[in-house]
Amino acid sequence: MSVFGGLVYADDVLVSELEQQKRPIMEKFVRDRAMANFDSHYQRYDNFRSELQQAYTDYLAGSAEYNDALATSPQRADEYWLDTQNQVKQGWQQYQQGEAAYEARVEARAQKIAPQIYAYFEQRSKCADMKKGSRRDNCFERIQTRYDREFEKNSMPYIEPNEWLIREEISTSENVTNSIVTGVMTLGLFTAMQAIDAATGGDAGIRDHRMVYTNDVNHYKNILLVKMEGDFIKESGGYPREINDIHRFRHHKLTSDKVRTRLKQKGLHLADSWQMANRSEFDNAVASKVKQEADTRWRNEMRNKGYNIPPNLSWQAFQQHQQTQQRIQAEMGDMYVSPTLADWNNKQFLNRVVEPNIQRNTTELLRVLEAQKAEFADGGAFEASGKSALRATIIPPISMSLSLALVLLTVLKLPIKAWELIKAAKHNPAEPRTKHSKQKLINVGISATLLASIFVVPMSFSSNQFTLEDSATNYFFRQMEANDSASISYALRWLLTTQPLVQPIGDALDSSLQISRGFDAISGPIHHLDEAMQGFSANSSKAHQPTQETTALLPLSIITNADNARIAVMNIKPKYSPQMQLPQGAYDIKVTAPGYTPERQWVNLTAESTEFTINLHRQ
Repeated sequence: MSVFGGLVYADDVLVSELEQQKRPIMEKFVRDRAMANFDSHYQRYDNFRSELQQAYTDYLAGSAEYNDALATSPQRADEYWLDTQNQVKQGWQQYQQGEAAYEARVEARAQKIAPQIYAYFEQRSKCADMKKGSRRDNCFERIQTRYDREFEKNSMPYIEPNEWLIREEISTSENVTNSIVTGVMTLGLFTAMQAIDAATGGDAGIRDHRMVYTNDVNHYKNILLVKMEGDFIKESGGYPREINDIHRFRHHKLTSDKVRTRLKQKGLHLADSWQMANRSEFDNAVASKVKQEADTRWRNEMRNKGYNIPPNLSWQAFQQHQQTQQRIQAEMGDMYVSPTLADWNNKQFLNRVVEPNIQRNTTELLRVLEAQKAEFADGGAFEASGKSALRATIIPPISMSLSLALVLLTVLKLPIKAWELIKAAKHNPAEPRTKHSKQKLINVGISATLLASIFVVPMSFSSNQFTLEDSATNYFFRQMEANDSASISYALRWLLTTQPLVQPIGDALDSSLQISRGFDAISGPIHHLDEAMQGFSANSSKAHQPTQETTALLPLSIITNADNARIAVMNIKPKYSPQMQLPQGAYDIKVTAPGYTPERQWVNLTAESTEFTINLHRQ
């Protein structure tokens, strides 16, 4: 980071070159991170794949039960048809019993009224023999009143008296014989009258029939059977008389209507025009009922398992069904791609899941960077912070270089200083001046040698991945030497070369000699000794320490329209929770939910704006 920050300062064209290569760079970063977790991602997918395959096995068993239920349709049709035939047979027996009871009842009435009607006609003949006048009229009226009262008393439909008469045909020979006999008896007068009647267009007294009455009970029974048939139809439920066999009864429209009504109560729906002869339509109605029952049972079972999937889907269709994909999405989370199948090997998983996620995450991160770039650019909300952070990337390595040089110089000088102290104790003022001058030259030479060993030797005889000729760091050093400061470039190059050499040696010495632990043990007493000798306390020193300003925290709240939504703040480590306390600033919010398209937005948390709404759209 420090080298890169310095490189931005040193190379004016670096940013534009990086802008052109930003997608490959970001894609490599995302790919490296994804491939580092590939095994865990695939193991998670493989575990879920086994669960889904077992779910499909259970689904196939349910589909087989569904198909077995449909296969019973012909058997169910035969059962319904047999029940229907039994119903028709029972109806036919009831019809026959009703017809027999009706005839018996009519016969009983015929036997009762036959003598009365016969007597009526006898009386009417006597009235007809009377001379015309009031006595004759009264006679007819009296017997007619008695006739009407009899029908009213027996609760029978009224029948005109003449309807009881029997038409009796008169033959030609009988007409001729009667005419001759009557003519002889009237001394030819009747014959003369016949001739005149025929001449004037009359029938000359010739009749082709005559109406007679009888006391035969069967005659009255037959008439009553016809006249009282309405009662029979009402009693039989609508059937007429004289249905002579079960075949005619079965195919009567009323039988079909009754069968259809009863079947409707059992869930079988037939058209109003259906007849008993149409067996194929009957079978189709049974098949529809069987399928409806199987569908209802299937939906209930699927609802209990949290599914709404039709039966008999293939493995491919089962995987690609919307609800299966929703279940896969809930398991895969951010790794989900549409559609994700459960029969991919690790290579297919890499190509169809990991690669699309790499491209998607690359695009998202680039979009985030683009959104942030405006905030950190000149005139943006974080301009000062950006510049301060960029400067902070350069200062630490320079400070580290100076500190490392001083430490090494001190370490190398310690033996020399110790020797000089020994020599100072043995110093003789009488020694000649030339000897002191010679010693100074030696000291200068030793110092030069020490400096060369610190700053030249590591650069001449050591290298690492940061100082290779074709490395990005080496490119940075060249750009800094050409455009900024050669001394700073050399210092940073020396730091990256020397630090990997010195650090392991220091760690090894500290581990062996326990220098850090020993110092920790004596640091307390030395500190108290310093306080006693120099006359200052920890309390007085603390009084001069500057107070650290506390940063005000603000509550962050994200509102979304999706149930069970997952909310994450991508640019901080803590997990999101409602009303979580955060410093003022910009935050990258990502909202996901099953069945919805993920949404990612930047929000600016201020004292005035602490609550933000991010709505999701259904897939």
